[in-house]
Amino acid sequence: MTYRRRRGLGGGRTPRGGTANASGTDRPASGDTQSTEGTSPSRATSRSESTGGWKPWAIAAVVVGGLFLVGYITADLWLTPGESPSEVGGLVTVPELVGLSDQEARSRLAEVGLEHGVRSAMSHPGAPEGAVLAQSPIPGQQVRPGAPVEVTLSRGPEVHSIPDVSGLSARQASIVLDRLGFRVTSREANHSIEAGRAFGTEPGPGTELTVPADVTLMVSKGSPLTTVPDLSGRHIDDALELLSESGLSLGAISYDPLSLDAPGRIVGQYPPGGYGLRRGDPVEVRVAGRPEEVNRSRPDRPVGQDSDQPEEL
Repeated sequence: MTYRRRRGLGGGRTPRGGTANASGTDRPASGDTQSTEGTSPSRATSRSESTGGWKPWAIAAVVVGGLFLVGYITADLWLTPGESPSEVGGLVTVPELVGLSDQEARSRLAEVGLEHGVRSAMSHPGAPEGAVLAQSPIPGQQVRPGAPVEVTLSRGPEVHSIPDVSGLSARQASIVLDRLGFRVTSREANHSIEAGRAFGTEPGPGTELTVPADVTLMVSKGSPLTTVPDLSGRHIDDALELLSESGLSLGAISYDPLSLDAPGRIVGQYPPGGYGLRRGDPVEVRVAGRPEEVNRSRPDRPVGQDSDQPEEL
């Protein structure tokens, strides 16, 4: 072996697949370089296939959804107890009591181990006395055994007597009846009482009714009008009888000593004949002669003896 070969200065064998450069280092052949670069994409593909194409955010969404589902199922089982008390720590379902009698409600509560209590009582037009109108807690609610269930009982239909409202104004009478639970309708009719005031009810006062009930309030529209008779030329006593027959009264009497008519004859009146007045209204008259002359004309019947009005001298 020569000195050059021992020192590696040429003449030696070069590595397979490579050539020696000027510095004595090996350089891979061009073919090997191409082979190495050609294998890189395949390695990247194999790594991608090993993860199945899943993105990190997709994996996180699946995990969160799973946790949410587990939490929902747990909460549903915990907060929604079943009908069996043993499954939810011994809770009892409150039964339906509305419509039962008080005794039936007591029995129903005793069957499930709950206590009975009465909160209040009130009148009801459609429920018999002693029937359960409401309850607390409501049906279906879960409570501990021995818990009280309070009920509201019916006193039955409410009954009121119709009061006497005669003489009250129509508005006042309606308020009184309405506060007792009656449904009021008004009807007007002629009556001697002042117009606009109540003079009765239908049914009448003292009648007992289950409220709500209908009551008719009778309201006066005043006395019916009556025609004033013509009194001219009649004697004062005859005029008094005629006015009484017409439902009118004799009003103030004045005298006319200068009249040419016979004493006691009517020579004037107000209102005049044919005028309409309410029953009981007065009619004023003027009589011929002096008062003493009029009395002497009918010595057996002094003027105005049937009248409530005093004579005017």
